[in-house]
Amino acid sequence: MSVHDHSAHVAEEAYRKSLRKDLLHGALAGVLAGAAMMILFFAYDMLSFKPLATPDFLSSALLGGGEPNAETAVKLRTARIAGFTTFHLLVFTVLGITLARFLRFTGLKKTLLAGGLYGLIVCTAIFNVSMQVTGTQLAAATGWPALLAGNFAAGIVMVAFLRRAEQVDPSN
Repeated sequence: MSVHDHSAHVAEEAYRKSLRKDLLHGALAGVLAGAAMMILFFAYDMLSFKPLATPDFLSSALLGGGEPNAETAVKLRTARIAGFTTFHLLVFTVLGITLARFLRFTGLKKTLLAGGLYGLIVCTAIFNVSMQVTGTQLAAATGWPALLAGNFAAGIVMVAFLRRAEQVDPSN
């Protein structure tokens, strides 16, 4: 085996290792950010005395609604919210992986501001596209200020986790 082949193998192994770390750390960062968003909006809903209003509104917009007072509607609402919650966490998992890969590819520092801006721009864009596709108006639910603040906070949570993961395992 030549020296060139060995160095290519070493480079390939380093790339695979960084990819595995980005997938794992990014996925965990995304799940934590998604959970932070759920907690934030649960608290927001509780302060409005409307528990689960946000996931109910969003799941209804994405998956369709039902009769609000029927017994079957309660089961349907619960299943719809559970399905939406799973979808929400999957989207944030992809967002976390994307952020981890983006930061590695660009070499940008993992600053809280970079994370906040990522959340603000990317999460808000994805949310806006989903609202456009479903034809839903946000004014009927939480409103843009809470959404923007939540997305900014979600980006910060992702970067904070990625920074911590890097401190625990600083190898590339």
